[in-house]
Amino acid sequence: MEYGTYSGKASRAIRILLADRKLSIEALSAGSGISLSTLKRRLLGSTPFTLDEIGLIAEFFDVPIMAVIEARQAVTT
Repeated sequence: MEYGTYSGKASRAIRILLADRKLSIEALSAGSGISLSTLKRRLLGSTPFTLDEIGLIAEFFDVPIMAVIEARQAVTT
């Protein structure tokens, strides 16, 4: 996975948000409406996140979209 891409950064930020809030990927799937299999592929870097998916994830975590795209901001959120 390349952390230089927006999708790679999103993967890192999402992992940080999940860990900080002690949530599972299953909870993220249920709360965002993104299928579990899709989330797993995205987090593994097999396929990139779409901007729509990042928007849904930002809504789930109640953070700005940029907090999901830029991992360094997710840490402080």
